[in-house]
Amino acid sequence: MKPIKKTTKFIIHLTSMAAVVLIATLNISQLAVLGRPRINTENGPDDPQPAGPRYGPDNTQSGGPRFVEPREDNRSPGEVPRVRRKPSKCVKGEIEFTVLIPENKIGRTVSEYPLFFFYLPQTEAQEAEFVLKDENGKPIYQTTLKTNNSSGVIGVSLPANKNVSPLQVGKDYRWSVALICDAQDRSADMLGEGIVRRVELSADILRQLDRADARQKTFIYAQNGIWQDALSTLAAARRANPNDAELAADWESLLDSVKLGQIAKEPIVQTEPQP
Repeated sequence: MKPIKKTTKFIIHLTSMAAVVLIATLNISQLAVLGRPRINTENGPDDPQPAGPRYGPDNTQSGGPRFVEPREDNRSPGEVPRVRRKPSKCVKGEIEFTVLIPENKIGRTVSEYPLFFFYLPQTEAQEAEFVLKDENGKPIYQTTLKTNNSSGVIGVSLPANKNVSPLQVGKDYRWSVALICDAQDRSADMLGEGIVRRVELSADILRQLDRADARQKTFIYAQNGIWQDALSTLAAARRANPNDAELAADWESLLDSVKLGQIAKEPIVQTEPQP
């Protein structure tokens, strides 16, 4: 019987060693998972996360840019401009006249003179009016745009000259675009409004932007809650490369992330202000 006891002890010993090896293997596997960088774009730009395009294990991009709304930009409905739309015969088509802003109506920028975008549907209106006001409600820039029977996404730039003061860091400005359906009755205007806020970027993000191309900059801006610059950077890239399918997909992803996906297929057009 003694040899049997020795054999039993030997088997138990082997089993114990196998268990130790299995546990060690599992721990190594778990550590490998924990050691991988994890990008989280759902909780806001304050989370520690690498900015820029997201890549899968095969070094291909796993998705287009998605805008991450800064937590501190959440406001009560009374503080956010509302979009006023009246039924109008001057607008045609299925997509409404729309300003291109996040759902909370606040767009951050790092630019002294940012661009503002809106969607112009097919319309009989001949003009649209853009107005930018400071935090006290005083107009600091106003221009009238000729619509010229255009339809698509239109960008409005602030003139960088001594007559228009640059946006100040940390201040909120209100901007609006009014589609003038009846020049004799401005109460018939279709109006879209938003808030723009200029912010400063950290040294780390500035270094990332410094070594990024235009497409990568869109990701960096979007993931860090800088809406105006993400949109304007990508719009400029698309205008320069209108047949680039990758940029078109990025544009669709960015607009879809703020529930403006229905506009993504519309052209980006240019219109001139009235002299």
